[in-house]
Amino acid sequence: MLRHDNQRSDPIGSPVMTPNPNRATATLVFVHGACFGPWIWAEHLVPHFEALGLRCFAPDLHQAWPHAQWSASIARFPIARYTDRLHGMLEQLSGPKILVGHAMGARIVEGLIERGARDGAVLIAPTPPEGLEGAMRDLLMRFPSSLSRMVIARRPRLMFGDPVRADPESLLQRLLSQGDDRHSRELADLLAARLRDESFAACRDWLRPSSMSAVLQTMPVLAIGGREDPLVTPALLRHAAAQWGAAAHVVPHAGHLPMLGAGAMTVTRHIERWLFD
Repeated sequence: MLRHDNQRSDPIGSPVMTPNPNRATATLVFVHGACFGPWIWAEHLVPHFEALGLRCFAPDLHQAWPHAQWSASIARFPIARYTDRLHGMLEQLSGPKILVGHAMGARIVEGLIERGARDGAVLIAPTPPEGLEGAMRDLLMRFPSSLSRMVIARRPRLMFGDPVRADPESLLQRLLSQGDDRHSRELADLLAARLRDESFAACRDWLRPSSMSAVLQTMPVLAIGGREDPLVTPALLRHAAAQWGAAAHVVPHAGHLPMLGAGAMTVTRHIERWLFD
Protein backbone atom coordinates (compact mmCIF):
# COMPACT_ATOMS: atom_id res chain seq x y z
CA MET A 1 0.00 0.00 0.00
CA LEU A 2 1.69 3.20 1.17
CA ARG A 3 5.39 3.20 0.39
CA HIS A 4 8.58 4.67 1.79
CA ASP A 5 12.27 4.72 0.96
CA ASN A 6 14.09 5.38 4.21
CA GLN A 7 14.20 3.43 7.45
CA ARG A 8 15.14 3.98 11.07
CA SER A 9 14.93 1.79 14.15
CA ASP A 10 12.21 2.01 16.75
CA PRO A 11 13.03 1.97 20.48
CA ILE A 12 13.16 -1.83 20.60
CA GLY A 13 15.23 -2.23 17.49
CA SER A 14 12.87 -3.25 14.66
CA PRO A 15 13.12 -1.41 11.33
CA VAL A 16 10.36 1.13 10.81
CA MET A 17 9.83 3.88 8.31
CA THR A 18 10.90 7.51 8.07
CA PRO A 19 8.02 9.85 7.22
CA ASN A 20 7.92 11.30 3.71
CA PRO A 21 5.70 13.93 2.12
CA ASN A 22 3.90 11.47 -0.18
CA ARG A 23 1.69 10.19 2.65
CA ALA A 24 1.48 13.37 4.70
CA THR A 25 -2.26 13.53 3.96
CA ALA A 26 -3.09 9.93 4.99
CA THR A 27 -5.15 9.55 8.16
CA LEU A 28 -5.51 6.39 10.22
CA VAL A 29 -9.01 6.30 11.70
CA PHE A 30 -9.22 4.05 14.78
CA VAL A 31 -12.73 2.80 15.65
CA HIS A 32 -13.14 1.15 19.05
CA GLY A 33 -15.52 -1.70 19.81
CA ALA A 34 -18.51 -2.16 22.10
CA CYS A 35 -18.08 -1.19 25.77
CA PHE A 36 -14.66 0.36 25.17
CA GLY A 37 -13.45 3.77 24.09
CA PRO A 38 -10.71 5.48 22.07
CA TRP A 39 -8.28 4.86 24.93
CA ILE A 40 -7.70 1.30 23.62
CA TRP A 41 -5.58 2.80 20.83
CA ALA A 42 -3.78 5.41 22.92
CA GLU A 43 -1.02 3.38 24.55
CA HIS A 44 0.56 1.71 21.52
CA LEU A 45 -0.97 2.23 18.09
CA VAL A 46 -1.69 5.94 17.90
CA PRO A 47 1.70 7.08 19.30
CA HIS A 48 3.54 4.65 17.04
CA PHE A 49 1.90 5.77 13.82
CA GLU A 50 1.99 9.44 14.70
CA ALA A 51 5.74 9.02 15.17
CA LEU A 52 5.86 7.72 11.59
CA GLY A 53 4.24 10.89 10.33
CA LEU A 54 0.69 9.63 9.86
CA ARG A 55 -2.28 11.59 11.12
CA CYS A 56 -4.42 9.59 13.55
CA PHE A 57 -8.04 10.10 14.49
CA ALA A 58 -9.61 8.00 17.27
CA PRO A 59 -13.20 9.16 17.82
CA ASP A 60 -15.44 8.23 20.72
CA LEU A 61 -18.51 6.41 19.37
CA HIS A 62 -20.51 7.52 22.38
CA GLN A 63 -20.59 10.98 20.82
CA ALA A 64 -23.57 9.51 18.97
CA TRP A 65 -25.43 9.30 22.29
CA PRO A 66 -27.73 12.21 23.23
CA HIS A 67 -26.38 12.14 26.78
CA ALA A 68 -23.49 10.49 28.62
CA GLN A 69 -25.46 7.99 30.70
CA TRP A 70 -26.84 4.71 29.39
CA SER A 71 -30.62 4.48 29.19
CA ALA A 72 -33.28 2.18 27.80
CA SER A 73 -33.57 4.42 24.75
CA ILE A 74 -29.83 4.15 24.07
CA ALA A 75 -30.16 0.36 24.27
CA ARG A 76 -32.29 0.59 21.11
CA PHE A 77 -29.76 2.54 19.02
CA PRO A 78 -28.79 0.49 15.93
CA ILE A 79 -25.22 0.27 14.74
CA ALA A 80 -26.20 2.56 11.86
CA ARG A 81 -26.45 5.44 14.34
CA TYR A 82 -22.74 5.09 15.11
CA THR A 83 -21.89 4.71 11.43
CA ASP A 84 -23.88 7.84 10.55
CA ARG A 85 -22.13 9.87 13.22
CA LEU A 86 -18.66 8.70 12.22
CA HIS A 87 -19.37 9.18 8.54
CA GLY A 88 -20.16 12.80 9.27
CA MET A 89 -16.86 13.20 11.11
CA LEU A 90 -14.88 11.61 8.28
CA GLU A 91 -16.32 14.04 5.76
CA GLN A 92 -14.35 16.73 7.59
CA LEU A 93 -11.04 14.91 7.01
CA SER A 94 -9.18 15.51 3.76
CA GLY A 95 -7.04 12.99 1.92
CA PRO A 96 -6.97 9.17 2.03
CA LYS A 97 -8.28 7.43 5.13
CA ILE A 98 -7.20 4.00 6.37
CA LEU A 99 -9.90 2.61 8.68
CA VAL A 100 -8.86 0.48 11.66
CA GLY A 101 -11.77 -1.12 13.52
CA HIS A 102 -11.98 -3.52 16.44
CA ALA A 103 -14.91 -5.97 16.89
CA MET A 104 -18.09 -3.86 16.67
CA GLY A 105 -15.83 -1.07 15.41
CA ALA A 106 -14.76 -3.33 12.54
CA ARG A 107 -18.44 -3.74 11.65
CA ILE A 108 -18.84 0.04 11.69
CA VAL A 109 -15.85 0.24 9.34
CA GLU A 110 -17.76 -2.05 6.97
CA GLY A 111 -20.62 0.43 7.01
CA LEU A 112 -18.23 3.25 6.14
CA ILE A 113 -16.80 1.17 3.30
CA GLU A 114 -20.31 0.72 1.92
CA ARG A 115 -20.49 4.51 1.77
CA GLY A 116 -17.32 4.76 -0.29
CA ALA A 117 -14.35 4.68 2.13
CA ARG A 118 -12.17 2.38 0.01
CA ASP A 119 -8.56 3.43 0.70
CA GLY A 120 -7.94 0.42 2.97
CA ALA A 121 -9.10 -1.24 6.18
CA VAL A 122 -7.61 -3.11 9.11
CA LEU A 123 -10.25 -5.33 10.75
CA ILE A 124 -9.32 -6.58 14.24
CA ALA A 125 -11.50 -9.41 15.60
CA PRO A 126 -13.96 -8.79 12.74
CA THR A 127 -17.37 -10.32 12.09
CA PRO A 128 -16.99 -13.12 9.52
CA PRO A 129 -19.50 -13.28 6.63
CA GLU A 130 -21.59 -15.88 8.47
CA GLY A 131 -21.80 -13.68 11.56
CA LEU A 132 -20.93 -14.36 15.20
CA GLU A 133 -24.31 -15.39 16.56
CA GLY A 134 -23.20 -19.01 16.83
CA ALA A 135 -20.03 -18.06 18.69
CA MET A 136 -22.07 -15.93 21.09
CA ARG A 137 -24.42 -18.86 21.72
CA ASP A 138 -21.38 -20.95 22.63
CA LEU A 139 -20.37 -18.30 25.16
CA LEU A 140 -23.91 -18.33 26.51
CA MET A 141 -23.57 -22.04 27.16
CA ARG A 142 -20.30 -21.43 29.05
CA PHE A 143 -21.51 -18.44 31.08
CA PRO A 144 -25.30 -18.71 31.14
CA SER A 145 -26.11 -16.57 34.17
CA SER A 146 -24.18 -13.43 33.21
CA LEU A 147 -25.16 -13.55 29.57
CA SER A 148 -28.80 -14.16 30.43
CA ARG A 149 -28.69 -11.15 32.78
CA MET A 150 -27.23 -9.07 29.97
CA VAL A 151 -29.90 -10.14 27.47
CA ILE A 152 -32.80 -9.61 29.87
CA ALA A 153 -31.59 -6.12 30.81
CA ARG A 154 -30.51 -5.36 27.20
CA ARG A 155 -27.30 -4.00 28.69
CA PRO A 156 -24.09 -5.57 27.25
CA ARG A 157 -21.87 -4.42 30.11
CA LEU A 158 -23.68 -6.82 32.46
CA MET A 159 -21.97 -9.71 30.70
CA PHE A 160 -18.91 -8.79 32.76
CA GLY A 161 -20.34 -7.81 36.13
CA ASP A 162 -22.69 -5.37 37.79
CA PRO A 163 -23.56 -1.87 36.53
CA VAL A 164 -21.08 -0.21 38.89
CA ARG A 165 -17.88 -2.11 38.17
CA ALA A 166 -16.99 -5.01 35.90
CA ASP A 167 -15.52 -8.17 37.39
CA PRO A 168 -11.84 -8.62 36.45
CA GLU A 169 -12.14 -12.41 36.57
CA SER A 170 -15.00 -12.35 34.07
CA LEU A 171 -12.99 -10.11 31.76
CA LEU A 172 -9.99 -12.40 32.07
CA GLN A 173 -12.02 -15.48 31.15
CA ARG A 174 -13.95 -13.96 28.26
CA LEU A 175 -11.68 -11.39 26.63
CA LEU A 176 -8.03 -11.87 27.54
CA SER A 177 -5.16 -14.28 27.09
CA GLN A 178 -4.39 -16.25 30.23
CA GLY A 179 -0.92 -17.27 29.12
CA ASP A 180 0.85 -14.44 31.01
CA ASP A 181 -0.98 -14.49 34.32
CA ARG A 182 0.43 -11.34 35.94
CA HIS A 183 0.12 -9.06 32.93
CA SER A 184 -3.28 -10.44 31.94
CA ARG A 185 -4.61 -9.79 35.44
CA GLU A 186 -3.24 -6.25 35.40
CA LEU A 187 -5.00 -5.68 32.09
CA ALA A 188 -8.22 -7.21 33.46
CA ASP A 189 -8.10 -4.73 36.35
CA LEU A 190 -7.65 -1.85 33.90
CA LEU A 191 -10.57 -3.01 31.77
CA ALA A 192 -12.76 -3.44 34.83
CA ALA A 193 -12.24 0.21 35.72
CA ARG A 194 -12.86 1.49 32.18
CA LEU A 195 -15.56 -0.78 30.76
CA ARG A 196 -18.64 1.15 29.62
CA ASP A 197 -22.26 0.49 28.78
CA GLU A 198 -23.26 -0.01 25.19
CA SER A 199 -26.27 -0.13 22.90
CA PHE A 200 -27.76 -3.62 22.95
CA ALA A 201 -29.24 -3.20 19.46
CA ALA A 202 -25.86 -2.14 18.03
CA CYS A 203 -24.20 -5.19 19.56
CA ARG A 204 -26.89 -7.41 18.07
CA ASP A 205 -26.27 -5.83 14.64
CA TRP A 206 -22.53 -6.43 15.05
CA LEU A 207 -23.06 -10.19 15.49
CA ARG A 208 -25.30 -10.68 12.47
CA PRO A 209 -24.06 -12.08 9.12
CA SER A 210 -22.16 -9.68 6.90
CA SER A 211 -22.75 -9.13 3.19
CA MET A 212 -19.48 -7.29 2.59
CA SER A 213 -17.31 -10.00 1.02
CA ALA A 214 -17.66 -8.76 -2.56
CA VAL A 215 -16.85 -5.17 -1.60
CA LEU A 216 -13.90 -6.10 0.61
CA GLN A 217 -12.39 -8.09 -2.27
CA THR A 218 -12.01 -4.84 -4.23
CA MET A 219 -9.77 -3.03 -1.73
CA PRO A 220 -6.73 -3.59 0.53
CA VAL A 221 -7.79 -5.34 3.75
CA LEU A 222 -5.81 -6.74 6.68
CA ALA A 223 -7.48 -9.04 9.24
CA ILE A 224 -5.97 -9.51 12.71
CA GLY A 225 -7.10 -11.65 15.63
CA GLY A 226 -5.87 -13.10 18.91
CA ARG A 227 -5.00 -16.76 19.18
CA GLU A 228 -7.07 -17.08 22.37
CA ASP A 229 -10.08 -15.04 21.27
CA PRO A 230 -13.18 -17.09 22.25
CA LEU A 231 -15.45 -15.13 19.92
CA VAL A 232 -13.47 -14.60 16.70
CA THR A 233 -11.34 -17.73 16.80
CA PRO A 234 -8.27 -18.10 14.56
CA ALA A 235 -10.25 -20.50 12.35
CA LEU A 236 -13.04 -17.95 11.91
CA LEU A 237 -10.54 -15.17 11.23
CA ARG A 238 -8.71 -17.13 8.52
CA HIS A 239 -11.99 -18.26 6.97
CA ALA A 240 -13.22 -14.67 6.78
CA ALA A 241 -9.94 -13.37 5.38
CA ALA A 242 -9.96 -16.02 2.66
CA GLN A 243 -13.42 -14.89 1.54
CA TRP A 244 -12.31 -11.26 1.52
CA GLY A 245 -9.02 -11.93 -0.27
CA ALA A 246 -7.35 -10.32 2.75
CA ALA A 247 -4.05 -10.87 4.51
CA ALA A 248 -4.61 -12.44 7.96
CA HIS A 249 -2.45 -12.59 11.07
CA VAL A 250 -3.12 -14.40 14.35
CA VAL A 251 -1.39 -12.79 17.34
CA PRO A 252 0.05 -15.19 19.96
CA HIS A 253 -0.64 -14.59 23.65
CA ALA A 254 -3.67 -12.42 22.84
CA GLY A 255 -7.41 -12.73 23.29
CA HIS A 256 -10.21 -10.53 21.97
CA LEU A 257 -8.17 -7.34 22.51
CA PRO A 258 -4.84 -8.01 20.80
CA MET A 259 -4.03 -4.28 20.61
CA LEU A 260 -3.61 -4.28 24.40
CA GLY A 261 -1.15 -6.21 26.53
CA ALA A 262 1.48 -8.63 25.28
CA GLY A 263 0.27 -8.67 21.67
CA ALA A 264 0.20 -4.90 21.14
CA MET A 265 3.57 -4.52 19.43
CA THR A 266 2.86 -7.51 17.21
CA VAL A 267 -0.38 -5.89 16.06
CA THR A 268 1.45 -2.61 15.46
CA ARG A 269 4.11 -4.26 13.34
CA HIS A 270 1.60 -6.22 11.26
CA ILE A 271 -0.25 -3.01 10.44
CA GLU A 272 2.96 -1.12 9.72
CA ARG A 273 4.26 -3.76 7.32
CA TRP A 274 0.90 -3.99 5.58
CA LEU A 275 0.80 -0.23 5.14
CA PHE A 276 4.26 0.19 3.72
CA ASP A 277 5.23 -3.03 1.91
